[in-house]
Amino acid sequence: MTDMRVIAVVNQKGGSGKTTTAVNLAAVLAARKQRTLLVDLDPQGHCSLALGIAQGRIERGIEDAMQQGSGTALLDDGLFWEPAPNLVLAPCTIRLAGLEAPGSPLAEAHDRERRLSGLLDRVAPRFEWCIIDCPPHIGLLVFNALHACDEALIPIETGYFALRAAERQVSTIRAVAERLQRQITIRVLPTLVRKDSPISQDILVAIDRSFGTSVVPAMIREHDVLREAAGFGQPVTEYAPASDACRDFEWLCEWLIANPVAAQRSDGVSAGADRTNPDASLLSKLAAPRTNARPVDPPIVEVETMRPPFAKPPTAPAADNRLSELAERLRAAR
Repeated sequence: MTDMRVIAVVNQKGGSGKTTTAVNLAAVLAARKQRTLLVDLDPQGHCSLALGIAQGRIERGIEDAMQQGSGTALLDDGLFWEPAPNLVLAPCTIRLAGLEAPGSPLAEAHDRERRLSGLLDRVAPRFEWCIIDCPPHIGLLVFNALHACDEALIPIETGYFALRAAERQVSTIRAVAERLQRQITIRVLPTLVRKDSPISQDILVAIDRSFGTSVVPAMIREHDVLREAAGFGQPVTEYAPASDACRDFEWLCEWLIANPVAAQRSDGVSAGADRTNPDASLLSKLAAPRTNARPVDPPIVEVETMRPPFAKPPTAPAADNRLSELAERLRAAR
């Protein structure tokens, strides 16, 4: 792997904000002119939906590239989509789920746990960041993600069951990393935090006590605007760039940039976290298919030059119109 920084967003528990975190972290990085690759390794394919790319438009997915191996021509033509400047998506289809089935071509391959790593090695010179949205279970796909990554970011919803699940998740990642002979920095991110909820406050304290310096000194609060943005097929950087939700992800992005793995790693677990965030007190307080997303034309030399930037920053629809429009689109999709 070159200097491309690879983060696997992983949690076996559904409803933790895993895909929301992966998509919006990638979007914030891209908005900062960081060339970013988002890999959808969850067979549900929610990354493409969250970025306004209809599943019916996807002819080739990451599953095809993983079956073909690092020599595949799909890395030069046919796999990547560009939903926004500096942001490139490697989507998936439901066929990805079949790769984990016993007897599948990937399951029988001698390098079955290293296929994704080989693909990322080939494209690493094109990108500065790679964010992997993992499936909500431990299996061959997560093994591939953990073999390819340097960091595992675990979103934890501020609820009791989520906390217990996260403790098991950290233990599982450590066990898998040991089996794969990989040293992985584990980072824990509180999500869906309700600032006025006493339970959220108690769980934040418990998260800090349970995971110590592995906890990122940032959090993603619960925001309706994140659900709305996903419904409109836009990252929060486009749907509501001035919102508190976008600000949460911007702080997460800033902290990750300021804390590279080399300065954090210790026995596979991140070392002391920098808690100088001016908003660190928050830890104790608390869509329409996008027509302008297109497949990336070969070859990708500089992601920034793949298409001109937006003529003007997109703005969120008026509050009284956007909800009715979203409801109408949901009815039409039935």
